[in-house]
Amino acid sequence: MTEATTPAGLPAAAAPTGSIYDIGYRRYEGPRLGRGHAVRSLFIHSLRSAFGIGRGGRAKIAPIILGGMALLPAIAIVGAMTMVAQFGVGERFANQAPIRYETYFGTISTLIVLFCAAQAPELFGRDQRNGVIALYFARALRRSDYALARVAGFAAALLIIQLLPQLLLFLGRVLLSPDIPGAVGEDLPSFPPVLAQSGLAAGLLGGLSMAISAFTPRRAYATAGIIALFTIPNIVAGTVLGLGSSVIGTWLLLLSPTAVLDGTNSILFGAPFGSDFFFIDLPDIAWIAAAIAGIVGAIAITVRRFARIAT
Repeated sequence: MTEATTPAGLPAAAAPTGSIYDIGYRRYEGPRLGRGHAVRSLFIHSLRSAFGIGRGGRAKIAPIILGGMALLPAIAIVGAMTMVAQFGVGERFANQAPIRYETYFGTISTLIVLFCAAQAPELFGRDQRNGVIALYFARALRRSDYALARVAGFAAALLIIQLLPQLLLFLGRVLLSPDIPGAVGEDLPSFPPVLAQSGLAAGLLGGLSMAISAFTPRRAYATAGIIALFTIPNIVAGTVLGLGSSVIGTWLLLLSPTAVLDGTNSILFGAPFGSDFFFIDLPDIAWIAAAIAGIVGAIAITVRRFARIAT
């Protein structure tokens, strides 16, 4: 009688065997929050990350410094209004002060650009460097959801930086006025232009910054690209204007995000941009159209980038 063997020639008793163990895994049976909750969560995470919340101390340095500097003009002007109010000229000073609703964006525009250059590369760059984009796409999020939630979160951070000083300025002007209801009625009409300008600036600067950041995981490259985008068009347009080609130089200004926002700011607050510069002869709608086109184009580029990115 011969011993049973396996096809490999080993005795049957020595053949490897398998075992099944119940280690307690169970299917998830709780509520599934779905795509909407995933988009909201990513939006909130992007907003927090733009200010360094939930990250290390070094990540908070730039947003704290730049955010504090954006608040500083409002704090300074409210302090000055408090002092001159003791002499009974607070209202006249407030109306003639260099820091007003219509001038505040121009005062802090450089800080906003620096904030974009410092913080926008972190939102897309870290995900690409750490290789976690595939994990986002494996869940309820679509690729377009990921791109839009990140851009919206960063734009919301820029809105906060712009609107918080304006709110402080509003409270200072109202509370230091001898006629508070009258001051509220006088200042409230300035809020629609403030909101519109802040929304255009957040959408244009934030969208373009995120579009550049989407194409490289390297923070240094993204930062350099953002600064170049916001400065080189101004230099080129200024050079062309200086050479005497006013028509070409004027239209080139529409390629400069900061110049476009200067134009929209002047238009929204009732002071046409060309009134102070005789060589600029563009219709008012051109500045608004350029800002909207830049926002839509930046979002479309970002969405297309992540629709095609390999994971």
